[in-house]
Amino acid sequence: MFKPSNARQWLHRLFVCFAWRAMWFSVCVGGCATHANALQIQRIDTDVFVSGDILANDDLKLRAEFDAAPVKRLILVNSRGGHLNASLNIARWLTTQPITTLVVGPCLSACSLIFMAGKERMYATGYEPRLTVIGIHGPSLPLTGQLLPERAAEMLAFYKERMGDKYDARLLHTALYDMKDATGFVLVREITRNQAKDRITLHCPTAQTPRWQCTEYPRADAYSLGLVTASETVSLQLPDSMRPRMP
Repeated sequence: MFKPSNARQWLHRLFVCFAWRAMWFSVCVGGCATHANALQIQRIDTDVFVSGDILANDDLKLRAEFDAAPVKRLILVNSRGGHLNASLNIARWLTTQPITTLVVGPCLSACSLIFMAGKERMYATGYEPRLTVIGIHGPSLPLTGQLLPERAAEMLAFYKERMGDKYDARLLHTALYDMKDATGFVLVREITRNQAKDRITLHCPTAQTPRWQCTEYPRADAYSLGLVTASETVSLQLPDSMRPRMP
């Protein structure tokens, strides 16, 4: 029988396991199927919170929210990515705005493009530190998962522009091209709240690759790579609808 403390630890590990398994997704090219995890947008004063998967025409939805009233911060909460064209449209347009972008929980695939559009970019609280991660990989077709390296050049150019003199050509090439399937990622975790062993940047060529077989980049973190503009984590209160829940 579990003791109460052991039961809490077991439930916590179960939640982390489910959360990591659920978040693998990809940059899709062409039509992404509509599903239950479609994009949610919620405003609190000058903060706009966005959660879910990015579908075609979501760039129009987000621009309409910005047109409705001033926005100072765009908070990306638990997004697995989504439609490449819509995400690049959002990202390129956001670079013309004096906006701060924040990551809460997983920001994977196409979500990382939108995050990189911020003039200031930081991690924020709201999810477990080890689940607060930026994931970068190359594009693929929806449903089949066929990799499309010919479209990766557009993404590579955008990352290079936004990272500036911190751009790591070798690591970004690995992230976008060295994938065995659509679930391969370079994963860059939050800095401040994680212990050193838990904030090591990893390249896992598939979601099924055991942790010990992923390539480690111990000297590369989100700040040294130019993903974030400050290493400190921002304290943040999430809307109730976007707070993490046990599966």
